[in-house]
Amino acid sequence: MELKEKGPRRRSQQLDEFDRQILAILEEDARRPTAEIARAVGLSGPTTAERIARMRDIGLIQAFTIRLDPAKLGLAISAIIEFEPHDNADAKAMAAVVGHPAVRSCFKVTGPALLNLIHAVDGAELHNVLLEFARHGSTKTSVILTSELADMPFFADRPDVVPALLKRSNSNAKVSVLR
Repeated sequence: MELKEKGPRRRSQQLDEFDRQILAILEEDARRPTAEIARAVGLSGPTTAERIARMRDIGLIQAFTIRLDPAKLGLAISAIIEFEPHDNADAKAMAAVVGHPAVRSCFKVTGPALLNLIHAVDGAELHNVLLEFARHGSTKTSVILTSELADMPFFADRPDVVPALLKRSNSNAKVSVLR
């Protein structure tokens, strides 16, 4: 695996080239066996395992996880909903939105709003989620058309998504935004 020089990163100041290579491999496939990673980076198995353990101990590696495809789970619509409560101190409203089963990620951002990533079966379910949120505040919704740029790696090679995005942007399809 060839790594491109990406310049200094604040998160990687204490990482050497072996750590960066290990992380690049794990970003592509967190289930790769340690022995295979060790061969790929030119270290022994125990040394590689020790480096991975150290990166977990310091909190750099937070989890080894899987990524599920929402569409294959029957959740055909994904959207980002900006939610602003009627009252910034309304903990009940915030809890209702953050605790909603459709919410997959929630980000507290500058200002009074929360950004929520949600997945829904269809437009009707998305509409119902928006109605539930509207009881507690105002919403602005952006439906996600593609997700090629989601979860870009820090160390592994980034996919070349620009040609695919440009090709899709040439379509004349109109999308309505729900509010």
